[in-house]
Amino acid sequence: MISTYIDKYFLKKPLLRKIITRLIEGNKDLRPSLFNLDIYLNSVKEHGYLRSSRLINSSAFLRDEVPVLLNLANLVEDRDTFVDVGANIGMYSVFFSQFKILKKNIQIFAYEANPNTFTRLNINAKKYNFNCNNTAISDTNKTLEFIEGAVSHVFTTVENQSTYNFNQKTIKVKSSTLCHENIPGTSIILKIDVEGQELNVLKGARDLFIQNRIKAVFIDGFTNPEIPEFLLNFNFSLMNAQSLESTFKNGCQLLAIKN
Repeated sequence: MISTYIDKYFLKKPLLRKIITRLIEGNKDLRPSLFNLDIYLNSVKEHGYLRSSRLINSSAFLRDEVPVLLNLANLVEDRDTFVDVGANIGMYSVFFSQFKILKKNIQIFAYEANPNTFTRLNINAKKYNFNCNNTAISDTNKTLEFIEGAVSHVFTTVENQSTYNFNQKTIKVKSSTLCHENIPGTSIILKIDVEGQELNVLKGARDLFIQNRIKAVFIDGFTNPEIPEFLLNFNFSLMNAQSLESTFKNGCQLLAIKN
């Protein structure tokens, strides 16, 4: 609030702004985090960056998702196919759709199991010109039962329900495997965010791994220790998706890149 006040009334009075900022912040050198990177700055001379770091770290999206998006962006090449499993409203797919401007023949396929959330994904897909399907991706072709949660991204199968699932009414959704979806392309970036079904998605894509068609996998949090083992068996290097450090743990955002 104070910083907003300073911006509004003192933006055109730099000397007064500097004095007030010095009174509020002090005049000191700091190392705040910007997108998980420690930046050396002065609290007065680079006050804008200091405020930005606070904004970023107060927002889960800016703090956790933007670094991942930037890291994934570095992997995109001409003729890549981006497969978004557990797309929700399609934030990642919308982001990747922008690469069509600079890269040739980028293809995007988004899958969302929640019928209600899919209606909004479909609107975004039409606007940004990518493919979307109201399908639950798993390791088999059948019908799965899901339970809704307090927010749209907490939509889990009955066996994976948690305290976040408040509605006991189940919703039946058809499931498929990525191998049966006829995903085109020989260079696939696979993103998975499916609330406990991650290993089943990987197993359902086994033939794509065997054919060396998947070059990178991003998993937005996992708890099953079989997931790293599965990816290592197909010669992937594993790292923290935010920091790109080779150390990672259960629950982190995992990035796997084909060696």
